[in-house]
Amino acid sequence: MQTQRDHVHAHQFLMGRMSNALVLGDPDTVENPFTRAVTGLLAGILIALLIVAGFGIYGWLVPGGSKAWRQKDAIIVEKETGAAYVYLNGALLPTMNMASARLIKGADARIQLTSRRSLKGVPRGNPIGIPGAPLVLPEPGRMLTGPWLACPDASGEKAGANLDPKAPADALADDKYVPVSAGGRDYLIWRGQRHPMADRAAPVALGLSTVTPIRVPQSWLGLLPEGEPLRAPRIDGAGQPGPAVAGRGHVIGTLFRQPVAGGTEQLFVLRREGLAPVNATQFRFLQAARAGRPVELTAADVVSAPRSANVSLTGGPPELAAARWEEPRGRVLCQRQEPVGVGAVAATVVFTGDVQAVRKSDGSPRVSVPSGSAMVAYPVPLPPGGRMPAPYLISEVGVRYPVPKDQALTAMGVNGVSRPMPGIVLASMENGPVLDRDAVIVAGMGG
Repeated sequence: MQTQRDHVHAHQFLMGRMSNALVLGDPDTVENPFTRAVTGLLAGILIALLIVAGFGIYGWLVPGGSKAWRQKDAIIVEKETGAAYVYLNGALLPTMNMASARLIKGADARIQLTSRRSLKGVPRGNPIGIPGAPLVLPEPGRMLTGPWLACPDASGEKAGANLDPKAPADALADDKYVPVSAGGRDYLIWRGQRHPMADRAAPVALGLSTVTPIRVPQSWLGLLPEGEPLRAPRIDGAGQPGPAVAGRGHVIGTLFRQPVAGGTEQLFVLRREGLAPVNATQFRFLQAARAGRPVELTAADVVSAPRSANVSLTGGPPELAAARWEEPRGRVLCQRQEPVGVGAVAATVVFTGDVQAVRKSDGSPRVSVPSGSAMVAYPVPLPPGGRMPAPYLISEVGVRYPVPKDQALTAMGVNGVSRPMPGIVLASMENGPVLDRDAVIVAGMGG
């Protein structure tokens, strides 16, 4: 009689034959199909343990690791702390900043990330570098070349800047103007030009008699081409008796208007000879100067009136009469400045609402630079003779650093990107130390 053990053995035998048939294709073999797999797994584990043990013994016997940081062009950066070193005369010298490290190692310098273990036991020296130089330098693709915003500060004596080429700003439309004041004189900025307001009639004629002009630096305003002065035109003999018009006597300088249904009204001023045509802008200036109401005429009155051949007041910008004042509305007046050649900068008048980017809370100028970026610029206008001045490196914190030698620009990887920038913009930046290999010092050794 079969016992339960016999049944279990029979089941195991049957399952073994089925496994052999499935794996080996032979149900009658006596070899376990999984023996090789188990043996291979155990052997692999044993070999892996031996390899790990070997590396551990080697690391214990030979502490440290790669010696690539000893190469001449290496700037060593410790992985665990980010501290930077240069290897000179058999010792590791901590560098004060990355600009100093590149000036020391030259144009071929490269960053070598190194573990603390690799640097263990290497002699250390005193810190080396230029105190106050840029802590970091941008990647080549992050160098700025313009345009930028240059904006007068609250005092109108200096100018802040936002070097972000994508800084938001609204261009001054052709049908808008802005009154400004510089050097004790008032100007009207309109269509990219600065027009001196040469008499008191100008602001009255333009509806600006109660508007305070925005104070701007003279050099900032000077980047805009000068337009014709805005003043009431001179009428010879004004106030003296003139020829009769529409059966009535009038003094020279009297203004006349002829309304035209569905068209543009005709405007005149009385001269010695008779009526002379005037454009809308000149008419408004004459009206502001005389402070009188113009006389309305009919078409028949104009036909019968004596005429003057003087058409000098039909010139000038008639569109100015239709333009209007652009209110700041909490924005800052700026120029979007862009290099257009050696020593040349073009300026477009804009308003920006990002006030904090160009002004500090006390109204003084601020220079904003996109994080991780920098710019190389030289001041314009150029000195007499056209000699190119030494450029400045403008760091991401808005500090300008004089760079007297091209070799220094090359060593720092920022050569070939110098752009002209108005001196008033550069002057508003904090001045940093000179960036040059000769300026490198070793702390505690006096240079």
